[in-house]
Amino acid sequence: MPKGRVRAVVGYAALTLLCATATAWCVFSGIAKLNLSGNAVEVRLAECHQEEGGKGGSYTVCSGPVQNTANARTAKVSYKGHEGETIRAARTPWGSYDVVDTDFVSRGISILLPVLPLFGTAGAGALTVREFRRARQPAASDGAW
Repeated sequence: MPKGRVRAVVGYAALTLLCATATAWCVFSGIAKLNLSGNAVEVRLAECHQEEGGKGGSYTVCSGPVQNTANARTAKVSYKGHEGETIRAARTPWGSYDVVDTDFVSRGISILLPVLPLFGTAGAGALTVREFRRARQPAASDGAW
């Protein structure tokens, strides 16, 4: 098997895994933002401040205690709110909190966002299979039919 074909197979396989990971992240993020898992909690914002975001500018981060739970814990969310406001937030699989958003546009974005990396995963997977099949075919020695 030529080195170039092996590199192509490995490269396309790595791209497929990256796209599949991005798809999974978009799906789990959408599940949290739409509260499809049903684990949203009420958070009373006790403190809000601006944080620097690099080239993207600054953004507002609020934190406060989680209401109606046995153990007192603090939730930190990226949200443009004000102190004293109570919001609904859902815990993501990676441990942070996302604000549950019921706006029509936000719902549409959360539902459609995984589609783009899913298409990337399918395309990269097809290229991986094609290059793998090409690499396994025996090379023509003299070019004759």
